[in-house]
Amino acid sequence: MRYRPIPFHREARTLFAIRTRRFFAKPGEGDVVWEAPWTADSIFCLHREDTSFGTVFHIRHYTVDDRGNVTRAFSIGREWTGERQVEMALAQWNYWCAYMNDGPNGLPRPMLFHTQRETLRESFLFSMYSFGMRAPVVIRLMMMPLILVFTIMRVLANTTCRDPVWSDMIERMSAIAPGDPYAEPRSGIPVGWGDTILAQRRGEYPNDPKASVENWSGESDGRLYAAAWLNDPGIDRRPITQRA
Repeated sequence: MRYRPIPFHREARTLFAIRTRRFFAKPGEGDVVWEAPWTADSIFCLHREDTSFGTVFHIRHYTVDDRGNVTRAFSIGREWTGERQVEMALAQWNYWCAYMNDGPNGLPRPMLFHTQRETLRESFLFSMYSFGMRAPVVIRLMMMPLILVFTIMRVLANTTCRDPVWSDMIERMSAIAPGDPYAEPRSGIPVGWGDTILAQRRGEYPNDPKASVENWSGESDGRLYAAAWLNDPGIDRRPITQRA
């Protein structure tokens, strides 16, 4: 797959995740999709995994049977590398919760809208900014061999993979009504790494936007909250149970 978006459908209280390609699909059937209900009993957690590239974190959903055994698991969102990015992973989770529980009104715009049809330039910028959005020129020059390798790998992946195929039912459910006031990105909003970074430098697009939460009783600083979570001895076992 070129990309696997996971729709968060507020009215259906459901997440839809494409898991594999359906080679012999019937008309209107689409690819194989797992449905994850957004209820008080749904289980999501911040998953930690040690890889050859370091420790990565991502949000994962678990489906369990009547005996409490995990029958399905899939990740949502991107991977966050290293303990310094746990704060951003938790912020991403809070963003999803705010959207599903309270709606899009008042939510800040994402830091970046990716292009769905990526050009060679955009693939290069994606690889370069992955090493740091504000990395010094010297660091970027030192990392240029790796940046070029990642660019080639990304271009090959985009070229050889196909877009997901949604069923007619999900397509109808996900259709955006004309004139939807929350449809993004709209006119005047930058799309892609290059245009977004330039707009941020000109002060035309927010960098690291945040939203306030009423009656918040946790740590006032996200870094302190992330640090407290990392120091918890149950880091690999403690689930985050979604509250509808």
